[in-house]
Amino acid sequence: MTDRELLKLAAKAAGHKIQGDVDYMIAQPGHLKGGYVIRNDRGGDSCWNPLTDDGDALRLAVKLNLFIFHSWTYAKGEDIPYANVVVDNAEQKVPSGEIKGNDPYAATRRAIVRAAAEIGKGQA
Repeated sequence: MTDRELLKLAAKAAGHKIQGDVDYMIAQPGHLKGGYVIRNDRGGDSCWNPLTDDGDALRLAVKLNLFIFHSWTYAKGEDIPYANVVVDNAEQKVPSGEIKGNDPYAATRRAIVRAAAEIGKGQA
């Protein structure tokens, strides 16, 4: 699944209405490139890209009641940092993990978006 598809499904899960592609609608900081403009909770529009923006990712995790768990996973005898995200509610469990590598923040954001996209897939 592409990043754009992940973001669309994550927006759907969070109940965000996509107004358009941020790259074509407004001048934006580089870290929001590839994102969308969404209708925000205050009735206005906001740039949104939880794959690249920590605040967007945190708000998405909170809105969807996601539990974020960081752990060390062992592969081939080496410690590999791993960000694991699961939906923490009684209705559904959606595991989503990413290897942290050199950027544990990016891995955590991606794991959040992947979990949200799985929730979005299940919505009508």
